[in-house]
Amino acid sequence: MSQSSFTHESKNLARLAGPLIVGQVGQNIITLTDTLMLGALGATALSASAFAGSLFVVFFIFGSGLLAPITALFARAQGQGDHPLGGQLLRHSIYVCAGVSVFLMILLYIAYYKMELFGQTPDVLEVGRPFFQVMIWSLFPSLLYITYKQFTDGIGRTKVSMYAMLIGVIINIAGNFVLIHGYLGFPKLGALGAAYATLFARTVTAVIMMAHIHLSPRYKIYLENAWLHDLNHHLLKSLLRLGLPNALLFLFEVGAFAAAAIMMGWFGTGPLAAHQITISLASMTFMVTIAIGISASIRVGFEMGRNEKALARFSGMTAIQVGAAYMSICAVGFFVLRYQLPKMYVDDNAVIAWAAQFFLIVAIFQIFDGIQAIAIGALRGMSDTKGPSLIAFICYWIVGLPGGYFLAFHGGFGPVGIWIGLLVALALASIFLTYRFHLITRKQLS
Repeated sequence: MSQSSFTHESKNLARLAGPLIVGQVGQNIITLTDTLMLGALGATALSASAFAGSLFVVFFIFGSGLLAPITALFARAQGQGDHPLGGQLLRHSIYVCAGVSVFLMILLYIAYYKMELFGQTPDVLEVGRPFFQVMIWSLFPSLLYITYKQFTDGIGRTKVSMYAMLIGVIINIAGNFVLIHGYLGFPKLGALGAAYATLFARTVTAVIMMAHIHLSPRYKIYLENAWLHDLNHHLLKSLLRLGLPNALLFLFEVGAFAAAAIMMGWFGTGPLAAHQITISLASMTFMVTIAIGISASIRVGFEMGRNEKALARFSGMTAIQVGAAYMSICAVGFFVLRYQLPKMYVDDNAVIAWAAQFFLIVAIFQIFDGIQAIAIGALRGMSDTKGPSLIAFICYWIVGLPGGYFLAFHGGFGPVGIWIGLLVALALASIFLTYRFHLITRKQLS
């Protein structure tokens, strides 16, 4: 492929990824505003919301991971020009969303009634329990929003979910302001007010997506016959077979970083605080590669639908190269500013010193993290989820975490050893996942 082809494909990725980046940032802003506003209420409210939110997000990550691969199926149907199939996929995705929501909400309520088993203090449980109960009811609208987002993203209309999310951010901020402090005649609910604001914001985003898709004439070609056919059990099973490995992959990644934070805590508050600062900044740059990964999934799936297998391969490889270039720039920034960045959070010299050491690892870590995230997206475009899930398990849980533990506690590296373990895991994952995409697409062309 020529340089002009690379430039053209990069523009296609940017067109798709731009609104997705805004949407990803919007989701983080909701969490950030909750944290900032609850922080004013004191340590108990903040700790309770953090505990409840951390418990909730494990289940949410599983549900969103289950639904994520469906984007590529919509893109493939769009590439085939099979609009009725797009409607059928949406209908069955909604069934999957409803079913997994009921299942996860049952598990969440079991956790709700057993919250004392998580070893929290009585004051945190007192505030966190009602907060968590309200959050449980936000799971279904959150996943319903994601379901409709997969549809609009898959057919290339990524701005739709972006606008819905921006409205949700505004509602969440306003709801926090009114309900936490009791303004405009509303009762002063404290931390519980933030939970209600989040529930309302997530419900509104889901309703906006539903209303836009079902009421707009532009989607008629997809939906006009979608609800006239019997339920296709084979299609439902296919969606679950594709989604379950991806849900496990999400859990393997999130669980690995959670385990790393727990191990870091064994070294004391200083390294743990530095770890949290480093992770929070690395996560901000990572949001862009998540968006590029989704875009890669859409582009690869679309070209596969058109039976343009060479273009599908080129789209995926281009996305990986673009992501690597972007993360290389971020890596330089983290290296150069490794002492300045932590000062945005704390003025503790010991914490800053630890964070500066971690940022040396993160500078390299960034590149591999971006590559593996985008390679996963490209593989989703090929409807490949089992292989990436197995690779993630081996790299994180067989190599990275045990290796990090050994280096940290027996190899003399201390807290830095944990980050080296994560770096090794990500480096291996990026190599194996990219090579897997290379092998699968080369086989398609042979």
